[in-house]
Amino acid sequence: RGMAARPVTDEERDAYERDGVVILRGIYPLEWVDQLRTALDEVFARDRAEGEVQGTPTGASHTGDRTDMVEAAARVRGDQPGADIAVDGNHPPAGRSLVETDAAHWHGGLRRHHVDGPLPGIVASLTRSDEVTLYSDQVFLKEPGSAVRTPWHQDKPYFLMQGEKAAVCWVPVDAVTVENGAMGYVLGSHRWGQTFQPSDFVTRTNTFPEVGGISLDGLDPLPPIDAEPERYPVRYFDAAPGDVIVHNWATIHGSTGNTHATAMRRAASVRYAGDDITFFRRASSPEPFRNTVSLRDGEPLANDPRFPRVWP
Repeated sequence: RGMAARPVTDEERDAYERDGVVILRGIYPLEWVDQLRTALDEVFARDRAEGEVQGTPTGASHTGDRTDMVEAAARVRGDQPGADIAVDGNHPPAGRSLVETDAAHWHGGLRRHHVDGPLPGIVASLTRSDEVTLYSDQVFLKEPGSAVRTPWHQDKPYFLMQGEKAAVCWVPVDAVTVENGAMGYVLGSHRWGQTFQPSDFVTRTNTFPEVGGISLDGLDPLPPIDAEPERYPVRYFDAAPGDVIVHNWATIHGSTGNTHATAMRRAASVRYAGDDITFFRRASSPEPFRNTVSLRDGEPLANDPRFPRVWP
């Protein structure tokens, strides 16, 4: 198993529990960053036709789900001229802003990175878990000038699980600043005890559509994060290869668009379940695999081979 470059410190663990997010500087060995970069480049170079299986509406995909958010924003702008599209900068988006969900289910190198690399041990330490299971991943490519933001959202309504110790590792393979796509977090929002309506990831305020059996009943509307900065403290993190940002699945977060003229921004979001997490068929979840999992509510994720136990 791959080892982290250093242990998680008590101060980092305290910050994670207090703020719902922590950046672990220099914890990720660069040979693992290189492996991840190679895998991401292979995913993003895949022929478009291979990525056209859109599993989100039906929840029946076996190969994940890919979206170019620049194209999605253009479609929404055409269909809803007054929509508040989540775009930064003064120029129309250019290039690609790719998001692919569940890529490790079909890409062996990516799966080996998530299973055999240092992340499971990092998550076990941060969440004080004896066992850790791999849930899924999402990979991102924001090309220079793509400008599309990742709107504020909470991961919890998207995930098919229940519990407290769900941790999301955000691993960049490029230097990241606010100009090319830095991650931002609403500190302490994981402790609010709320589950918020999922974003459509195109506009600043619209929610995910209730299609294919998806229901948002009982979920709270997301508060106006940007409109009340004194009430909702946000912290953006610059990050470099070798850093890992880890957040609790209930922490509200988002990212800036890539408005840089030349800088690429590639990263993986790898989702792990600590030892109190069980399966839960959440009505609001648009996971592309939500209808292909045979687990019952309350079962351990590891009862399905899709979710391997990765620690110890």
